[in-house]
Amino acid sequence: MVYCKKCGRELNEGEEYCPSCGAGVNQSELMLATWGERFMAWILDIILVGILAGIVRPFYFWSNHFPFPFIHLSINSMLLFLYWAYLEGTQGQSLGKKAMRIKVVDLQGDDIDMGTSMYQAIGKAFLAPLDVLVGWLLYPNMQQRLFNNLSRTVVVKE
Repeated sequence: MVYCKKCGRELNEGEEYCPSCGAGVNQSELMLATWGERFMAWILDIILVGILAGIVRPFYFWSNHFPFPFIHLSINSMLLFLYWAYLEGTQGQSLGKKAMRIKVVDLQGDDIDMGTSMYQAIGKAFLAPLDVLVGWLLYPNMQQRLFNNLSRTVVVKE
């Protein structure tokens, strides 16, 4: 599927202008990654960071329990946040995304900065079930998680 770089609306083949915002359409439009590709990248990232967390686990005493629903606060979630924020903010993709040949960009297709990366990483590191569920329900055409939408980012194919 092809989407408008300005507003994110799905475009029909042959359209010269986006019917939603009027932006010109060309052949270099964003090609969104599928939920399946994103899920596989997430699994790979979880495995890699899980191995690191297993190595560090004997050296910390922080409890994994947090009394609020949908919030996951642990050493694993902290490591995942730092991992995603740094790699996606500096390279546009984590190792899992690199393996799946997808990356995080802004709505115009440009690289994101570290601040934007940190903002969008909060959802998947600490609020993943809620972040994804709200995204599936509210932004099905853009295939965005809640925090992708809030940070104005999308995941695209390389």
